[in-house]
Amino acid sequence: MNIGFAGTPLFAATILDALLTSKHEVALVLTQPGRPAGRGRRIRPGPVETLCRDHRLVVHTPEDLRGVETMLKPLDVLVVAAYGLLLPKSVLSAPRLGCMNVHASLLPRWRGASPIEHAILHGDKETGVSIMRITSRLDGGPVFRHASLPLTTGSTTTSVTEDLSRLGGVEIVKVLDEAEDGALEEPRTQIEAQATYAPRLSNKAAQINWYESASQIERHIRAFHGRGMAFTTLQQSERAVRVRILNAVKVDAVGPPGQVLSIDSEPVIGCGEGALALRTVQLNIGKGREMSGTDAVNGFADVWQVGTRFETPRVVENA
Repeated sequence: MNIGFAGTPLFAATILDALLTSKHEVALVLTQPGRPAGRGRRIRPGPVETLCRDHRLVVHTPEDLRGVETMLKPLDVLVVAAYGLLLPKSVLSAPRLGCMNVHASLLPRWRGASPIEHAILHGDKETGVSIMRITSRLDGGPVFRHASLPLTTGSTTTSVTEDLSRLGGVEIVKVLDEAEDGALEEPRTQIEAQATYAPRLSNKAAQINWYESASQIERHIRAFHGRGMAFTTLQQSERAVRVRILNAVKVDAVGPPGQVLSIDSEPVIGCGEGALALRTVQLNIGKGREMSGTDAVNGFADVWQVGTRFETPRVVENA
């Protein structure tokens, strides 16, 4: 089939790579323009654009999609994965078979921008990918195929994104193969009553609310692993210390929310229910490197004194 692709981050690049190794011809690639990054704020291309350069593919980086319909009309289908721009109706109808999306959830659960994070935050036992026909309704189009992935106590947004990108690449190729062979069944309409939504999470939403239970906070840490990391803050007399928490485990201890309860081997922090031992952290002081909880206690004893209390906001912004 003669296909186009639209996507931007690493999740999309993995799917594009699967398409490039399939029997289908990728005739067109759309991605968002590169963004300033690093200390020099130089323009850095996204993973899809980088992959296209490696394969010597022409890639288009429009700021908006006005006028791209003429490029899409020769295509059989446009495959979309985490593109970041809404497709107008004129684009949706331009390819012969329309547009298909690789969405990182088992639709209709977790429509929206942050499906992986919300699945982990809410303690889902599984997630997956959905290959759907794109309509004007946000992630509300009919679904060609589902493929599930179990979620475990070790699942993070980083690991699940990687797993789902590979799974999505496999599943979209299957759908395209079926379409080319004339064997693709009509997609199934989503059940609206079962729909849940995963709105984009702000940077502030990564802040830990120690009044929540240890189980909730542990999921919070895993959900933000890979998108800025969960953090907590300590206001000292001369400085504000921000601690990013990359890994933590529940332990059998009780104490006030946000308070350092013990530092025998690693810092243990009280929660609204239970407590967490911090296994891997990163502080905004010193060299700012990732370190074990044990090294953090040994290197920054003033931060981890028993009785110290980190900020415990009762309300944390979620969107």
